[in-house]
Amino acid sequence: MKKLIVLTVSLFIILPKLAGQEITLKPYGIKSGIIEYSYSGDKVGKGTLYFDDYGMKSAMYTDAVADGEKGKGWIVTFGDYQYIWDLDHPDEGLKLENPIITWLAESSKGDFESFTESMFSKMGFNKAPDETFLGKPCKVVKGDMGKVLTWNGILMLLDMNVMGTVSHQEATKIQTNIPVDAKYFAIPKNIKFSEMPMMF
Repeated sequence: MKKLIVLTVSLFIILPKLAGQEITLKPYGIKSGIIEYSYSGDKVGKGTLYFDDYGMKSAMYTDAVADGEKGKGWIVTFGDYQYIWDLDHPDEGLKLENPIITWLAESSKGDFESFTESMFSKMGFNKAPDETFLGKPCKVVKGDMGKVLTWNGILMLLDMNVMGTVSHQEATKIQTNIPVDAKYFAIPKNIKFSEMPMMF
C-alpha cells in the first residue's frame, strides 16, 4: 500500500476532476492529449498523462523508483473519484474524492491556472515572466523552493527543493488534440478499492 501512496506524489497538480459542477469548467485549455514526463531527484523514472474532454477525464501511468522502492501504477480520475493502483498488487487499490473540485470552486477565476497560481502563492511562490519550454509559452511561478511551469493548465516542469529533498518533473513529449483511447480511463473491476481520506 505504501507504493500506492508514492504514486500520488506531485500528481494532484495535473489530475483535475470537475464532474458534478453546475457550470462546465475546463481544467485544461486543450481538448485531449498525451504528455510524457521524466522524474529525477527523490523519484526517478517516467510517467505518461492521458487526458480527454479538456481534462475532465485523466489517467497517469507512473514507472518510477522512490525511496529505493519501485512502483508501477495508475491514477485515474473519472466520475467523482480518483482511483489509484499498483501493478505489482493487482487485487488492491485506493479510492479517494478529488480535492480539486473544492479548490477550483474557491478559485478567484474558477479555472485551473488561477487555482495553480493561488495554491503556489500560499507556498511562497510568486508569478514570474513567462518562459518557453518545449516550444510552448508557459506561465511561471517561482519561490525559494523552486519553480513551476504550466501551459494551458498542464504541468510542464516542476523543480523543487524542500528541506534538502529535490524533486524534478518535466514534460519530454507532447501530443495534443488527438484521439485518446477510452481504455485509459476504465476502472478495473477486479480490484478492491479501499476508501482513503482526502490528502489535502
